[in-house]
Amino acid sequence: MALVGGRLEPAEWLDEAACCGASRTLGIGVGVQDLALSGLLHYRSERGAGRLCAVFATQRWSGEPRNTAPRERSEVVWADPGGLPADCRALTHVVLNQYVAGTLYGSIAMPAAEVLPPDGVRGQGSAAEARGPAWAKTGPFPTSDKTSSAGRDTRGTK
Repeated sequence: MALVGGRLEPAEWLDEAACCGASRTLGIGVGVQDLALSGLLHYRSERGAGRLCAVFATQRWSGEPRNTAPRERSEVVWADPGGLPADCRALTHVVLNQYVAGTLYGSIAMPAAEVLPPDGVRGQGSAAEARGPAWAKTGPFPTSDKTSSAGRDTRGTK
């Protein structure tokens, strides 16, 4: 399972890219005014390249979500961000753990040939452990439903 995502095109704003990704991946319309920036994740990919992942959430969209690329994804699923299926990509776990915790910023080095456990922390001596699980730090949100997965679903693709 992976979240809706994509790359930023030249001259494109982050919020516009998020709306385009939702349209392209799920066939739904999302207005930039309906997006909320939920976090930023700085990660080093398996090959060592640095990337920034801007995480947006929305509660409003038009249209019925559907799988717009059946050759690339098997289905569209609802998933509790605090209890993801085992077949999720490691980055999906990290992004949603940060989201559930209400943390606005995190950083992680992704493992080369292993899958991160749901808490996003690898074994002894790892780069992630050395930096600490930044997504687990207390965020600026009060302890309320913002830090709970209860009632919060995430639309993703599988």
